[in-house]
Parts: sequence; C-alpha cells; structure tokens
Amino acid sequence: MPGLLRKLVIVAAVDGLILHGQGVNGPRPNNGSNNEASSIRIDYKTNKITPLPVLTTEALEGRDAIEVYGLVGLLSVASYSFLVSITQRQQVAQIQSRPIYAVTSVAVIPTSSQAEATRAIAQARKEVAQEEPDLDSGSDEDVPDNATDGAETEIASAPTSPSRQTFHARGMSVGSIAEDVIEKRVRFGRFAANWLSRKNLGLPPGPLEKDDIADSPFDDSPRLSSEGSESRGEPAEASSSQVSNTVLSETDQPGSDQAAELLPKLLRYTKLLFSSHNFFFAYDYDLTRSFNAQEAWKGPLPLHKVVDPLYFWNKHLMSTFIDNGTHGFILPLLQGFVGQREFTVAGSEKEADLSAGGGLAEGLILGESQAPEAVKSEAPKRNFLLTLISRRSVNRPGLRYLRRGVDDDGNTANTVETEQILSVPGWDPSRNVYSYLQLRGSIPLYFSQSPYAFKPVPVLHHSAETNQLAFARHFRELSRRYGKIQAVSLIDKHAGELKLGEQYGRYADTLNSAGGIDGTPLRLEWFDFHSECRGMKFENVSRLVDRVKETLEEFGYTTIKDGKSVDQQKGIVRTNCMDCLDRTGVAQCAFGQWALEGQLQKEGIHIDLGGDSSTQWFNTLWADNGDAISKQYSSTAALKGDYTRTRKRDYRGALNDFGLTLSRYYNNIVNDYFSQACIDYLLGNVSTHVFDEFAIELQTTDPGISVDKIRQNAIDTSCKIVIGSPSEEFLGGWTMLTPREPNTLRTLPFEESVLLLTDAAVYSCRFDWETDKVLSFERIDLRSISRIHYGTYITSILTDSQSNERSNVGLVIVYRDGDTNALRVNTRSLQTNVRPENLEAIASSNGEWDLVSWLRGTKRATTRFVAFKSLPAAKSLASPRLGPTGGSVRETDRVRSICHEIERAMMNGQGQNVDSVSVVENLDIISLADAKKRTGILEHLVYDIKKLVWA
Repeated sequence: MPGLLRKLVIVAAVDGLILHGQGVNGPRPNNGSNNEASSIRIDYKTNKITPLPVLTTEALEGRDAIEVYGLVGLLSVASYSFLVSITQRQQVAQIQSRPIYAVTSVAVIPTSSQAEATRAIAQARKEVAQEEPDLDSGSDEDVPDNATDGAETEIASAPTSPSRQTFHARGMSVGSIAEDVIEKRVRFGRFAANWLSRKNLGLPPGPLEKDDIADSPFDDSPRLSSEGSESRGEPAEASSSQVSNTVLSETDQPGSDQAAELLPKLLRYTKLLFSSHNFFFAYDYDLTRSFNAQEAWKGPLPLHKVVDPLYFWNKHLMSTFIDNGTHGFILPLLQGFVGQREFTVAGSEKEADLSAGGGLAEGLILGESQAPEAVKSEAPKRNFLLTLISRRSVNRPGLRYLRRGVDDDGNTANTVETEQILSVPGWDPSRNVYSYLQLRGSIPLYFSQSPYAFKPVPVLHHSAETNQLAFARHFRELSRRYGKIQAVSLIDKHAGELKLGEQYGRYADTLNSAGGIDGTPLRLEWFDFHSECRGMKFENVSRLVDRVKETLEEFGYTTIKDGKSVDQQKGIVRTNCMDCLDRTGVAQCAFGQWALEGQLQKEGIHIDLGGDSSTQWFNTLWADNGDAISKQYSSTAALKGDYTRTRKRDYRGALNDFGLTLSRYYNNIVNDYFSQACIDYLLGNVSTHVFDEFAIELQTTDPGISVDKIRQNAIDTSCKIVIGSPSEEFLGGWTMLTPREPNTLRTLPFEESVLLLTDAAVYSCRFDWETDKVLSFERIDLRSISRIHYGTYITSILTDSQSNERSNVGLVIVYRDGDTNALRVNTRSLQTNVRPENLEAIASSNGEWDLVSWLRGTKRATTRFVAFKSLPAAKSLASPRLGPTGGSVRETDRVRSICHEIERAMMNGQGQNVDSVSVVENLDIISLADAKKRTGILEHLVYDIKKLVWA
C-alpha cells in the first residue's frame, strides 16, 4: 500500500505552493515500482500539480513555510482556489496501537499568488503559536517508517487514571442567542450590497484587531482576533478573514458573481466547520469501516481507494489530488464522533478464588479510584477498552429541517452508523474483540417540517408510488450492507407525529406483502417514547429493549479472534425519532448497554451497567456521542443529555433542554440556510450557482430530490384532472412561474404553476406541490386568444440574477372573455365558482398594471391575459465530474418555442380563422428600466432587513 504522508511542509514558492512530505507511514515512495513523489508543487492560478525531485528540509529553510498534519483538500470557488490543511490535531483514541486524531484547526491558503499565500501562511503560523499545544499522546517528530511503534510506546506508558483514559473530541461550546444576535456587528452599504461578506457565521465577534483590517472591497467587518477566540476556547478565526481579504486585489474584482461575493463567508464557514472537532482521521486505520472489515485495505491500493465512499467527507475537495494520482497526500476525513474509555473489572472474593481454582462469581465494573479497598487488594483486576465510533453519511447531508426524510435514491437525512468496540487495552490478537453496529436515520418517506414552529407538524409529499419506491430502495440498500433489519420508531402515537408513524407502518406492510427485502420481512417496532417515558422516566426505555430482545439476540454482534471472525453480526437495529437525535440517543445507548453486558458475560463477567453509579463513564461516553451528532445536525448539544450521562432527570435538565430548544429554533431560521448551501457545495453536490439561488431566495434547493421528476409528475397529474374531454389531444406541458393574483403581471411572490396545451385550449393550473393536487385551473379556448407576447420579464431588481434581462424571460397570453373559457377551483370537488368580473375587481384593487395599457398604451375592454415567467434553469445541481447541469438553452429561445407551439395549435384548430400575420410578438413584458421605476425604497428595505436577519 502506498504510504500516507504524516506531516507536510507547505512553502509559498515563486511559481506555486510546494508541499513537501516529512514522514511516510508504510513503504516510502520512490522505491522502484512506486515512483510517487513525496514533494509536489501546486501552480498558482491553474492549480496544476507537478511532482518534484526529493527535497530536503535544509533546502526549505529560510522560506515562508508552515508544517501541517495533512490536507483537507483544494476548495475552488469561481476563479479562486484555496488549499485547506490541518494545522492542529488531537489524539482521541488508539486502535491496535494506531492513533486516531480529531481535526482541531485548519488553515486556508489561497493559491492565487505568492504574496497572498505568504500572508496566509504567516497568519496561520501566528494562530498555531497562540493556540494550545498539540494534545497528541505521542509525538510525530522525526517519524520513521515504522511510525506506529513510537505511538504504541507512548500510549502504553500513559497513566491509567479515569480522567486521562476518557478520549473524545469535544466540540466548541454553543453561544447563547443573545450573543449571536446582539454581538454581531454589521455595516450597511447602499441597500447592504455586501451583506453576507460582513458577518462572522456562528462565531461571537472578538475585539477589533487593526492588523487584520485590509483594503479588501469584500469585507470591512470587525475581525475576530486570535486572542479573543482563544479566551473562549475556540479556534482563532482571523486567518479566514485575512485570506478573504487577500484574495482579491483592486484590479481583480468579481463583478456581480454571487459566488465570489459570498466567498469570504464561505471561507469562514469552511474554517469553522473543519475546526469544529467533528472530523477525524488516521494514517494507518480505515475509520470508515467496521473493525472486522479492516483486512480489506491491507493491500497494494492507497487508503482513499478502499475507504467506504459513504463516509469519505472530503472526497470532492481531494478530487484534484485523486486525478493526479498523488496518493500520499490524500487523507480521508470522517465526520461523526470517536471516543474511547479504558475501564477495570474488579471481581469479588469468589472470583479471586476462581483464579486459584475456585468458582465463578459476579463481577463489578469500577473505575480505579472508585473500587473498594478490599476489592482492590484481594480481587483480581481485568482491564478493558471501549471505543465508540460514529460515521455520518455523505448522502443526503445537512441540517435539521432543511434535510428531512428520503431522497430519490433512498438516502435518508442524518444517517449515522455507530460502532461500539470492546477489547483489551493492548489489543492482544489472542483475546476476543467485539464489535456492535447500530444505525440511525430519518424516516424513509418524503416529508418536511417548517423551521418556524417549536413543534412543527410533519407534512408528507408526493404520491404513494413515489414514496414506496424510495422506501424500498432505502431498505434494500441497508439489507445489502447489514443483512436483516429491525426498524425502531420512537415518534409519538398522537398529535402531529401520528400520521407520519402510520404511513411508516403502512409502507412497511406494503413492502412485506410484496415479498419483503429479498424474501426477508422488514421488522418494525413503534415505541411511543414520550408516552412510555412520561414524567421524565427515561429508564423505561428498557421496555423497548425487552420488546426486541429476541431480535437483538438473533442478530448478535461480531467477535474477532486472531484476526478471524468467530461470530458475525447478522442484522442491524435502525432507530429513528423525528430528528434522530435526542430520543434516538437514549435508545441507542440502551442497545449499546445490552451489547456490552452480553459481551462481558462472554468474558465471564455478569454485570448490570444501569444498576451501579460507578458505570457513569459509559453513559458519559454515549452522551458525548449524542452531543456530537446533535451539533452536526442541529448546531446544539443533544436534549435529554443529563439522563444519558447520569441516569437521572430533574428540572435543571428540563430547563437546559428548553434553552437548547430556543437555540435550535434560532439556528433553524437564521444560520442554517447558508450553512446548508456550504455543505452541499463542499461535498460537490451543487455548483457555485447555489449561491445565486441563495442570494435570491435566502434558501437552497435539495439536490437529492429530482426537481425535473417532481415537475413532470405535476404535469402528468394536471393532465389527468383538468383535461376533461377525451377528444382533446394533449400537445405539451411546462412548469412556469405566475403572479399570485390572476390577470396581473407583478403580484409577489410568484407561484410555480403548470401550463398545459391541447389542440383545443390552454390550461393554467395552480398546483399544490406538497400534496400533489391541483388547487385551481383556468381554461382558455384557443379561439379566444388574440395575441401572445414574449420578452424580458423583470419582477425584481434586488439581485444581479433577478435583473438579468437574458435569463428573466416570460410570455403573456392575451385573450377575449367568452363562455368557452372557464375558471375552476378545487373545493373537494372541482366546480366553477369564480366569475371573471370578480377577477377584474381583484386586479384593480391590487393596483397592478393593465397589460394592454402597458404594452399598447390603450384602455382594457373585454380583454384578459395570463402571464407566465420562465423558471431559472437548474444550474446549481452538479455531478462530480460533469459540473453544473442545465442552462445550455437560452431562456428566450425556450419561451419563444412555447409561444410558437401554442400558435401552431391555434392554426391547426378546427374552425379557427387565423390571419397570415403571426400572433406571436417579441415585446418586453416588464423591462429592466420599468422594473426599476416600480421598485420602491420599502421593497429594498424589507429585503435588506431580511438578509441581515438570515445571514
């Protein structure tokens, strides 16, 4: 296997960044058949990677350089690129004497020029010097080829006190809502033009540091000084601000490109994300796979080619290095949690007699400092090591409320695999090692919840067929990976969650009636957590364990001895609540307790982990895991954490949960939208156009759900409902934007509707996209159409994308009132109950522009119109290699083709008298100049306030 470089020196040279490897784990490069270089150069501007001859440390002396522990990857935005590297790490565990590290700080270095790279490196070195010393158990200075030997020596000699033996990565503390709201300082330009680039995301601002203020046109906000962040126990954030300031010179402006405008904010979020103590790596252990699957990568392939892509979080950022075959520089990162605890089993006097030939007795798990003196002196001790690893999936990633349920490929939100490993501290191969896997994930149905309510009711989406397809895909993939499945649902059996739970059971029954999963039925246990544990009696979760105990025993756990699997886990418990956080954490801890008790029983130790206060470390380890997963999904620690840690619940824990709930609510409506766009971009699921969408809507689309498929389904559904006559031939359907009120041009907000064309009429359908139902439709007979206009259709000038005349195009169909036209609304049954004269009054009362006077300067008589605006092309979605999709056809051409389709239908209609002159005319509907005249200061002000709140 090609060796991973354990340390790198990054040098800002004249023609590019030089990356020089100082230590290699495994066989060294340049050894005959493997001619991979341990030094490379990343050229400025082009990011071309060039292998370099073997360099010495002496050759790099006197240069502007920084030593790092590995790379996160290369972040490219618009025409700018940045090398993200690991400057600080913390050892959190060791597996078979192989250290496991958490990333605690990263540096963001621009690859645009030597001057900018030098400044970023200098700032990063300053931060490293001011941060706390590296918390590794073993040092990697002058690491030899067999680097793990040194690490093993250090770990073996470490003290065994309980405080030193609890390893886990502690996330940054979450500030209060008051800090987030009051302490953020934002400056206005004209209508807050650079609003997003002037705020720190999720970090309380520190004191203003004069040295950090540059002359960048992007960012004139107060910088967070390293001293300020250090006093809060958080990574210093100055470097990303300074990097963002050095990215652009006065002669290198990004213009109206939203991606470049949001670049400083993206860089800050990137630095914050990868410095959050939630990313883990190992140089010689595959963290993405379970313990018994480690043998799979001990071959000639590099680590990045054998890791499970489901948990390879920086794969997209590493794509440039992967394409160039620089295997030694590609360090896979795992997001989730890694924690470890060594504990001692102290036996009774009978167990002491057993060591001299006596009988077997019940043992107790005790911390060293808590064991009674009599037990310490007389009973033999047995040491064990418990390791907890949680792996977050890169499929359907994101934040609470913005990623819920399932996507088209069967991936669910907040999917996390958790492995609990029991071993002896020295990992003696002749002793048993136990591995137990669990899984959490959102309910595999299409649903959403509003972020604007404390207890939002879940809303189901799409048809039963669409849900059943995604549901089956999800569980078939789980069965392929894990075998049999026991699903456990912890949602309520009443109020808002009831309907979703019932649908879960209904789709499970449908799947089983169709043969299950490859002939194996899906097992589903619905445990109403809040009802069963009413009165904060969370210990009642043991009832759940009892209900599925036979299944737990059937599935078992994996046992490895002498490198071979003795017993194999045959299935997995998949647990969910609404968020897969708080209730799920309590239940998974209970299942983990069942597994540990059974494994220790195999070792001859009969214990009850829940019955002794000395076992609180087990609860703490699981609570730390719950907090980490919760912070990654909801930006706060987990609720009910006091019970998970102490097995007790009181009013103080309830008050703490209330505060966390408020903080979650604030993040849901303020921070999460841009954070979601960043996550999707860093994983390569979207292109830079996602930032254009964010600037317009202050929201992001879901790349896991096919918008084209949803829109086609809406067209098909509308056809079945609104085309009543079997004699009408369907000619075409499109999804468009329309003003909220009929017979108007600019009633905001615009709604997405369905436009249908038959050989007899045009149908304008208002569609409910959540329930897949037609709310109303208007039928316009082709014989009543007098004119069709297409052209520029500007409905807002608040962003560059909205005021682009080439991409904002629409059409207007002008027609005469008549008995052949109809408007019908859905009031359980479709009926005509809206008169055209009422629509006239609605349009007049709204003060909207009259189309005829707008286009012709004349008064309206019996003429009506319906307006449509072309939907923006789906440019934000991206494939890993092909880049953004859509946008290849100009919007004007797209809209013009629709107009001519309608005209051809009119000409071919029976009894239609069509003049030789075309009814289609290219004429601006709302030009940019007219839109500017009609956009008032109030509209600007409302938008600016909205941006400042949602930034």
